[in-house]
Amino acid sequence: MNGRELLVRGGTGLIGTGLIVAAMWVHTMRPKVDAKEMDPLRNDGKIGQTVSNRMFSVRVDGVQAARSLASGLSFGDHPPIGTDGIYLAVKIRAKSEREPLRLGTAKLETPGGYSYRYDPRSATTSTIPDMQPMIWAPGTLLFELPKNHLQGAHLVVGTGGLLPQLSAAVDIDLGISASGVQALLRSAVDRYDPEPSS
Repeated sequence: MNGRELLVRGGTGLIGTGLIVAAMWVHTMRPKVDAKEMDPLRNDGKIGQTVSNRMFSVRVDGVQAARSLASGLSFGDHPPIGTDGIYLAVKIRAKSEREPLRLGTAKLETPGGYSYRYDPRSATTSTIPDMQPMIWAPGTLLFELPKNHLQGAHLVVGTGGLLPQLSAAVDIDLGISASGVQALLRSAVDRYDPEPSS
């Protein structure tokens, strides 16, 4: 093997290694890019406002904090379902624009990148409205979260589906300020039951 052949093979090895490193870097970046591209477009609003998109409209009528939830079992005297944090009941009204729909996703997003799903315990039931065209239907979404994550919380609801980028979603600021957190905690109830409010 002469010097020229050694240089060609060494150069080829370096270029190949560089291409592999670049491909691995691109591969690690791709899921993050895809995740952003797959997110549905959100329409923004605030508590008390009707937030609409091409498929449905949602309005948050109010929020209620709870220290415990009523047991979902209807017989016997069952203890309430407690928490180390707080339950937040978000009272909504929703309607579809053209055809019957059901909300496929609902979560509470808080500053710092935290996200909480509705229906924190299997023994409880959020009341999610079936949406009909032009008819407002009430519902209550329950979330369990730490008390220090109430401030700045947003409700994000959408239709979901196999192609998220084609689904519709709304993002509603619940208007919970620092003083609002204290007011919510002071007014927190025991044995909250979403059924009567729906």
